[in-house]
Amino acid sequence: MNPQHQHELKTGLLRGLVWIALALVLLLVLNLANSAVAAKPVDRSTMLFPYYEVSDVLSSVATHHYASDTAQLRIQLEQLSAATAHYCKIDTKAKSIDKQQLKAQYAKAYLAWLELSAVVMGPMLDGNTVRQIDFRPLRLNLLERAIKKQPQGAQAMALIGGPAKGFPAFEYLLTQDDFKAVTPQCNYAHEVVLDIARTVADLKWDEAQALGANMQLYFNQLIGATHTLAWERMEKPLLKNKDEAGVAHWPFMELQITQKAWAAQWQGIEHLLLVNSQTVPQANAQVVPLEAYLRGLGKIDLADTLVRHSSAVATAMRNNDIATSASVERSVKSLKVLKGFLESEVATGLKVSVQFSSSDGD
Repeated sequence: MNPQHQHELKTGLLRGLVWIALALVLLLVLNLANSAVAAKPVDRSTMLFPYYEVSDVLSSVATHHYASDTAQLRIQLEQLSAATAHYCKIDTKAKSIDKQQLKAQYAKAYLAWLELSAVVMGPMLDGNTVRQIDFRPLRLNLLERAIKKQPQGAQAMALIGGPAKGFPAFEYLLTQDDFKAVTPQCNYAHEVVLDIARTVADLKWDEAQALGANMQLYFNQLIGATHTLAWERMEKPLLKNKDEAGVAHWPFMELQITQKAWAAQWQGIEHLLLVNSQTVPQANAQVVPLEAYLRGLGKIDLADTLVRHSSAVATAMRNNDIATSASVERSVKSLKVLKGFLESEVATGLKVSVQFSSSDGD
């Protein structure tokens, strides 16, 4: 190669490297810009909130939170049912769906359920849906009896008690070594999914009913939801792990979704607490959260404090790490602060009494 060709080659390579470097810099700038936009908090000072009737709040929540989340859960359950049927009825090593894939689909369905049921209201409350499809702890003796019966169809499953079916039953069977195709355990697991899907399909979120509730019930269920997440899901197992020697055990560890489960429950609560758009919520188009309701009543200080406490919870929840108990303790503490604020200052501001909710634990 002559010197001129060598010079042209070096020049071309140099230009190519320069263009690559420029492209990388541009990509970095765009990513930083997008992150800044995503992290930018909603500026409430320029937003004029109208006075919302209680019926506006509850109707918006029924239509744009519960009905929407229920539709998403139904989709996930349909996919779980199809995956389970395929897994259980094909006894071959060449399966297109293995147990790990089935676990992944179950996790999607269960996380969707946790978000929907974070604050129990309306038909979920009236029909005792949580007890029907997420009764914990599972009763193994009743589960074994149910597997022996091999019930099929809605009527047969209606005779099986909640402690032997629902998500906990499917979850337990899925994590057992003998959960294989063409077995009574697998067949029953599929019936369990079908039964869950029927129960969820019966959840009707009629806007006209406005959850069939008043602000006091709704508000108490919100408080109860923060208690359930803080105590039942996080602090209770945290304390148990500290008291017992050995490997720590957290809820849903077998499926590796502990932190995702906490996040899903918090998302179901947060959606009802904070304004998450740059525009004023309109009851006929989106959820009117508690923050917007307070601002519409002119209780700006309460709304600002609610944003501050809820944002602290959101930050703590994002940093949860089950390998570091201190991070879980921070989340528990921030949830307790939020709960205390709701019980005292917000309850007083709304002139509602704090009572035991269906979410209260021991």
